[in-house]
Amino acid sequence: MAKEYRHLSLEERVFIQTQLELGCKLGAIAASLQRSRSTVWREVRRNGWKASSHIGKHEGRFSVAGGYRSLYAHARACRLARKARVARRLVVGNALWQRVLKCLEQGLSPQQTGRTLERMPEPARISHETIYSAIYAMPRGELRAQVIALLRKGHKSRRPRSAGRDRRTLLANMTSIEERPIEVEDRLVPGHWEGDLIKGAANGSQVGTLVERVTLFTLLVQMEDATALCAARRFAGSLRRIDSQLRLSLTYDQGSEMAMHESLTRSTGMKVYFAHPRSPWERGTNENTNGLLRQYLPKGTDLSVFSQAELDQIAFKLNVRPRKALGWKCPAELFLPEGTFDFQTYWASTLAKPVALGA
Repeated sequence: MAKEYRHLSLEERVFIQTQLELGCKLGAIAASLQRSRSTVWREVRRNGWKASSHIGKHEGRFSVAGGYRSLYAHARACRLARKARVARRLVVGNALWQRVLKCLEQGLSPQQTGRTLERMPEPARISHETIYSAIYAMPRGELRAQVIALLRKGHKSRRPRSAGRDRRTLLANMTSIEERPIEVEDRLVPGHWEGDLIKGAANGSQVGTLVERVTLFTLLVQMEDATALCAARRFAGSLRRIDSQLRLSLTYDQGSEMAMHESLTRSTGMKVYFAHPRSPWERGTNENTNGLLRQYLPKGTDLSVFSQAELDQIAFKLNVRPRKALGWKCPAELFLPEGTFDFQTYWASTLAKPVALGA
């Protein structure tokens, strides 16, 4: 059986009638249609069908198909579908509409309006979706424009709701995270990375972040924009600075900036795996790192003012921090070639410097 109910079609109703004429049972008809028996039973009963055992002698000869007629049944269903079963509570011009308008004029959103009216001495329960539907169902004209102007964003048409579905365009030739090898999933060897963009004020600027899953080593990438061409070029440039044995794969979300992932693979040799939509935990290392980076790249700031040298310095500060997840070692001493970074030497010299508060 289908998980989501769908109304019977004309073809299904014709099939029901022909099977009834052949004397088939309702259960067999339902099984042939892959429908619930109750669906077929309600369909025929509401459209004049009577079982032969329920027809009295005074009613004469048995009617064909028990009296069920597919064309009549379908026309009736279409007619009822167009007719509202319950009268609308919110209609332009009625008392409730006037109360809603007063709330909107005070700067309340439709959702706040519904909650406010619910708490009034004469409460009115109304969904914000009902308010939106009533507004956008108004005929085009000056009145409709005035009412829409009261909404926070004032869109001329209603934006489609996601309804649990992702509206982003699927990227071509994606490889799902489900196909990622076990050594990546279990962090058995270094060289597997997670990537993302962190956004600045009004999403008008961005910085690329790359984090190695085993050592937590971080790279920051300056981005002129969030286009796929810029992402492929900038990410490849940063990753090519890393030894080829330590750039094996990249796990990313399904953002449009990774549309040229095949170009990135050709440039770096790294296989790109894509997490499921709205599943940030599948890139938990990167998400946690992005949170740490907000100390240096606060939300609501213009990230385009940071040069690549400044971003490298921020990444360096993160890479020399001792991390609990690494047994209080730092990413730099685990990721960089042995002897490149000495933890004690660096921190001894750093702690020996005088404190410069307010500098």
